[in-house]
Amino acid sequence: MNVVGVDVGATKIATGVVSSEGKVLGRVRRPTARTSEKLLSGIVRAVSEVRDGFEVGGVCVAVPGLLLSQESIVVYSPNLHAIEGIRLKDELEPEIQLPLTIENDNSAAAWGEFRFGAGRGANHLVFVGLGTGIGGGIVIHGQLLRGAQGAGGELGHVTIQAAGPRCACGNRGCLEAFASGTAIGRRAGEVASERPNSALGRLAIEREVLGEDVTRLARDGDEVALSVLKEVGRWLGIGLAGFVNVFNPEVVVVGGGAIGGGGPLLECAREEIYVRARSPGRDLVEVKEAALGLDSGVIGAAALAKGPSGNCLL
Repeated sequence: MNVVGVDVGATKIATGVVSSEGKVLGRVRRPTARTSEKLLSGIVRAVSEVRDGFEVGGVCVAVPGLLLSQESIVVYSPNLHAIEGIRLKDELEPEIQLPLTIENDNSAAAWGEFRFGAGRGANHLVFVGLGTGIGGGIVIHGQLLRGAQGAGGELGHVTIQAAGPRCACGNRGCLEAFASGTAIGRRAGEVASERPNSALGRLAIEREVLGEDVTRLARDGDEVALSVLKEVGRWLGIGLAGFVNVFNPEVVVVGGGAIGGGGPLLECAREEIYVRARSPGRDLVEVKEAALGLDSGVIGAAALAKGPSGNCLL
């Protein structure tokens, strides 16, 4: 049975029809609206468009932020406030007219990589999604870890430096403040002002530097841009080392839109894990880039969609 997975992000809504084998049969992408009414209507339209011509048994919408799963309410989403405080299942299911499941976006991506991607064959997995912010998902003994209320797995808001930069959540020194796409852009702007003659510095004179600019310039050989990615990779590794110590996973999967600089970023992260994590966990764990790419969330959401009986359809 085909299902629809919806991955709601801070900048885009990615929607796909997914087969029972985990293959994306059709896609629709929309920009994320900044008001609640337009956001909800955009999700409904995306589902309607993508399912056209397919037999579909259910839908799962994966959303960013701290989710109370029983109520299907996002209590707090630092990078998408428009999703907060809405009983999502109650609002969306009558419009979509299919059985609807609501899940955290990075928990869904973790499940996608566990079922169909870089974590296939593992029983213990940690997923870290690098996008506008940072989210996480955890699989233990083959089960998705949600916590008592469904709000577990917010790995991006673990403090790694108490006096660090202000995070979008209001705290200081969160992993998200050091290793997200937003953090890459912020740090690149700081370094560009120090090195105005670099390619990164020249770009910063023209406009604001974005995370994807840093990745592109690093690939083109700009040493200053590469140094930013390596610095971010070290901060990421500090966070991942803690997760290795806590969860003892077989695999850590890093995904999300900001992982375009995966080579040097992940290399530095692996080095930090080896220095900071303890045996035997550090000797077991593999750190991998997400195999499903930007489809992790869509496929994972689809794999968590439930039918009328309450059982997952994939």
